[in-house]
Amino acid sequence: MNNHTDALTQQVFTIVSELYAYGIREVVISPGSRSTPLAIAVEAHPKLKSWIHPDERSAAFFAMGLLKGSEKPVAILCTSGSAAANYTPAISESSLSHLPLVVLTSDRPHELRGIGAPQAMNQTNMFANYVQYQFDFPIAEADDSNDVMTNTIKFQLQKASQFLYGPHRGPIHLNLPFREPLTPNTDKVEWLTSDTKILPHYQKTTSLNEISALMRKRKGLIIVGDMQHQDVDQILTYSTIHDVPILADPLSQLRSKHHPNVITTYDLLFRSGLTLDVDFIIRVGKPLISKQTNQWLKVTEAFQILVQNNDLPDTFPITPHVSFEMSANDFFRQLSETSTVERKQWLEKWQTVEKQAVVAIKHHLRTATDEAAYVANVLDKLTADDSLFVSNSMPIRDVDNLFVDCEAEVFANRGANGIDGVTSTALGMAVHKKVTLLIGDLAFYHDMNGLLMSKLNDIQLNIVLLNNDGGGIFSYLPQKEAAGEYFERLFGTPTGLNFEHTALLYDFAFDRYDSIEAFKYADLSQFGSHIYEIMTHRDDNKAQHLKLYKKLSDIINVTL
Repeated sequence: MNNHTDALTQQVFTIVSELYAYGIREVVISPGSRSTPLAIAVEAHPKLKSWIHPDERSAAFFAMGLLKGSEKPVAILCTSGSAAANYTPAISESSLSHLPLVVLTSDRPHELRGIGAPQAMNQTNMFANYVQYQFDFPIAEADDSNDVMTNTIKFQLQKASQFLYGPHRGPIHLNLPFREPLTPNTDKVEWLTSDTKILPHYQKTTSLNEISALMRKRKGLIIVGDMQHQDVDQILTYSTIHDVPILADPLSQLRSKHHPNVITTYDLLFRSGLTLDVDFIIRVGKPLISKQTNQWLKVTEAFQILVQNNDLPDTFPITPHVSFEMSANDFFRQLSETSTVERKQWLEKWQTVEKQAVVAIKHHLRTATDEAAYVANVLDKLTADDSLFVSNSMPIRDVDNLFVDCEAEVFANRGANGIDGVTSTALGMAVHKKVTLLIGDLAFYHDMNGLLMSKLNDIQLNIVLLNNDGGGIFSYLPQKEAAGEYFERLFGTPTGLNFEHTALLYDFAFDRYDSIEAFKYADLSQFGSHIYEIMTHRDDNKAQHLKLYKKLSDIINVTL
């Protein structure tokens, strides 16, 4: 290289070109000085889409939403110092969700590390607990051979690429130290390429002979959690041929298919006293949202089979007897050849209880006025063209209980199950899909600054805000009684915030409802961004939920 600028330009243009070659199409940039070389390289690339977000914490969750919406790996880029540390919550979420978030952290050159230089901290291995791959790049030196630098970049990206696709998916971290001057030569755009590579493909086949005899037993269940955008057709095909009921989590995307073998009310049934005698269980995908079902899985004597397209299986709530690392479609396609037992009566019992439970739920909702009634009404308003992004805590549990005949796809951050970054993730997904966000007041407060992306980029999002002035889920936990006089301050955590001001700040239309009858007549906006704030009461919510459980317990008079 003739000079530092050319070496720097070659380095960052090659990195960006390789990221594109391995399927990166979007990069979320949080502005800063040290990240200048790579930020300019991203902007100069003719086929990369960049998003600018000044808050690194929200930016990383916004990227998670882009990833979920596009089903492609997404990169995030920040400057040096504490900026990178703000990525940690989203990286932990992507790790636990096995999602390929590409983390690009700019850094001070090696000579400025560990000597008290401003905006310098140890960034190497800083996400070691969460990332699948990490590498600290060398500095671009003017006297380096072009081939040495280029080959280093290509070799490292090739190694990292195995974690962008297939069962090994997860976040990767590339730390990039840059020496001043930081501006690359934008006249060298011919160094940017738009080539694509043959992406790594992983397929592991496993013999099913050891469980073929088990499949001839009568009482079996398929339990399906979050499938991370995997195809589920063979699950339905197997269930249809062999009459096996499917307990389908709302994130499985099976409920919206309205298949007669799909059971949606199992969480409420377990809450209401359902007992089961089962021979085998096939667990597919991520663990369920339903705490009650997971508790039952821990104690049942049924033989459990786990199927995940992931080399590090999620064994919660209990280690299965057998685990298969393969796609659900491949598993059930092979399994269909081994099972010939008659299960029609077993399936019909489940279908009967499901129909009775749905009738009881709908009857209860006719007079209900709590948060569940509003959630059910939101589900009624959604169509097959909609995507519902749901916050953790009570909203996702109400959706789990009440999603019985909605046609929308449902998404959530169920890796770390946190309430941070929910709004930003929903906004990222709204770039690619028509999204409605269902969220509680504390989770909404937690990521209000994430709404800036909607204002700056005209991203349309409907937000249904359930405001019970605090942490509603704690009313259902032992802390409600055990904490006594300390409960409200430590767990209820009322904020008294007026979210109409938030709508004004970020250019959202705003409506407030304190009556379910009024909300029933409200249409979700088809254009622009809108906040629908719903005022509810924590104690009333709990009382009405318990009333529903009691109604369902009255219909459970048989042991399946």
